[in-house]
Amino acid sequence: MSTPQPRPLPNGGQPVQREPQGNLIVTADRTVSTTCPYCGVGCNLQLHIKDELIYKVTSDFEHPVNQGNLCVKGRFGYDFIYSNKRVTTPLIRKQTQAAGARTQAFDRSEWREASWEEALEYTTDRLVEIYKRDGEHAMAVYCCAKATNEDNYLLQKIYRALFRTNNVDHCTRLCHAGSVTALLKSINSAAMSNTAAEVIDSDCFIITGSNPSENHPIIGLQMKAAVEKYGSKLIVIDPRKIEMCDFAALWLPLKPGTNVPVFNAMAHVIVNEGLVNREFVEARTTGYADYVKTLDKFTPGYAEEISGVDRNLIIEAARMYARAQRGMIFWGMGISQLSHGTASSLGLIHLAFLTGHVGRKATGLNPLRGQNNVQGASDMGAMPFFYPGYQWVDDETNAQNWEQLWNVEPGGLNRKRGLTTTEILTHAHPGGVRALHIMGETQ
Repeated sequence: MSTPQPRPLPNGGQPVQREPQGNLIVTADRTVSTTCPYCGVGCNLQLHIKDELIYKVTSDFEHPVNQGNLCVKGRFGYDFIYSNKRVTTPLIRKQTQAAGARTQAFDRSEWREASWEEALEYTTDRLVEIYKRDGEHAMAVYCCAKATNEDNYLLQKIYRALFRTNNVDHCTRLCHAGSVTALLKSINSAAMSNTAAEVIDSDCFIITGSNPSENHPIIGLQMKAAVEKYGSKLIVIDPRKIEMCDFAALWLPLKPGTNVPVFNAMAHVIVNEGLVNREFVEARTTGYADYVKTLDKFTPGYAEEISGVDRNLIIEAARMYARAQRGMIFWGMGISQLSHGTASSLGLIHLAFLTGHVGRKATGLNPLRGQNNVQGASDMGAMPFFYPGYQWVDDETNAQNWEQLWNVEPGGLNRKRGLTTTEILTHAHPGGVRALHIMGETQ
């Protein structure tokens, strides 16, 4: 199995899909459609099952996310299903741990098997006991970015409507919280504005703080097709020479942490060279005059001194993106996990606003998530500040609406913003958090 080019094999499952061999032809008893459990792309998987064993994975060529393409993980990474290390029945610890004690979680001798009925009864009894004894501030829950929207919605509802706490969070706190804050502040929506597959219809797209070839291989495949087959121009803004640089028209190798000056310098060029989409800015944005004043010092020369990127590259990148008919921006956790992740995300958002590259097909703001349902879990309210749909928990009207919907007495829902993932752990002490419910997370 090989690729036509001397490159790594993230898409190594493709030859099997494209060129099936005779020894792989087995008639399945049934085929089950599901979603890939790995990265944030969310590719469709077709599990081929024979004698209750998965023997092959393919994908639907008509699926809108991945069009039948799978990376090596999606194609072959299902052996974990049959691992003897899987927990397939509820377990209850034999001896209650003393405060501060720690044992190896994988030592099965510390645990005994239990029925689902016993485990559920034990869990609910303990949670209710702690709630009655210590109050709502003692309760906390981690929802799951690999679980369904329905599961996340129900779990956050249980803790808000029954245990009256907003100590609800999940792994987005450790990955794209900066992006969420920036997007909510600017467009009041924390979701990608477009589908990633639209990149093939773009004229120009930016990748920054992300390595799609390795972290989101199928999106990386679509990006390569956009360049090689459809003529789109790629701008990579990244300290590392990632594989996508081989496909890029421009690579801006900035010093780590200097994103904001580079993004603002691009905005400075767009404004000063008259490349602003005035119609879009006047009709769809506010605060333009004040924003432009903040760009005064961010000349390409100033950005070059700080970032190490040649000023001419910055100017060329700004022109290329601004002059495109359809421009897209993709970013990953190399942006959002910076100490200034929100400011960096806002810098990208402002570029899209200045040029009008948002709100149309093959444009937009596209944070690449780390897991397959970070977006859905966030949408469902698995965060300490928001009800489902990014409605602030400390807004009285929002709280009253959810009380009515959930049949909670007036004033019953907690109006105080909850603890974040990291704050929950620092508050795990007497008088603080005393019960932590974790669903499918390995923080």
